[in-house]
Amino acid sequence: MKINGDFVILGGRKYYRTTAPILTEKRWNDIEQVVKQSIIDDAELEFVLCVGSYEEVIRGKPFLFNESLRSFLVNHRVIMGKEIVAVNYLDESDRILKEMEAQHYDFF
Repeated sequence: MKINGDFVILGGRKYYRTTAPILTEKRWNDIEQVVKQSIIDDAELEFVLCVGSYEEVIRGKPFLFNESLRSFLVNHRVIMGKEIVAVNYLDESDRILKEMEAQHYDFF
């Protein structure tokens, strides 16, 4: 584990220091609408999370997991609404790079 003032490296991944935003009703409704629209469009999203005051990026197709707890299921991981810093659609170039990486690790 290497520690710098702005980031920490764990397991070869770099986590940047960030602060968790306040989850207001309006912010939650905006996040929920983006997730619901991505489910309809069958699109992948990029979630920027604040976990332990460090930024973590999760990419994948979200599923509305529990509306009352304000949480989603993305790539077998539960993401709480209070952890979300930003939600972005993936660019076409990011999708192509992911497909190329998946082909590289395809053993079958």
